[in-house]
Amino acid sequence: MTEVFCKTTLNEILPAIRAEIALRMLKRGFTQIEISKKLGITQPAISQYKQRVRGSMAGSIHLNESLGKYIDSMINEITESDLNINTKICRICEKTRESGVIRINPREFLCLLEIDRPSSD
Repeated sequence: MTEVFCKTTLNEILPAIRAEIALRMLKRGFTQIEISKKLGITQPAISQYKQRVRGSMAGSIHLNESLGKYIDSMINEITESDLNINTKICRICEKTRESGVIRINPREFLCLLEIDRPSSD
């Protein structure tokens, strides 16, 4: 049975992206409380990201240059305009898949954005 990929994105990718954002913001000198407010999550969640207890995929995201550039641009938006990253969930998913950090078998997963796109078969 085909599963909607959004479930994987929400359960695995988004926490890893948040973890990477938090780690990069900590390196830039933001406090855990500042980051938690910017990301709309709790300070203990930031602490868990820092300790690598949460966001287990963050390691592979950290090593991917193209995804890293996208994360840096999101951090700029977050710090300059209070971007809510939840509004970018589909773009985050798309960028993650484009980067090759996560590989999916199209027969196992369904992307709701791709349902109406013409097939390249």
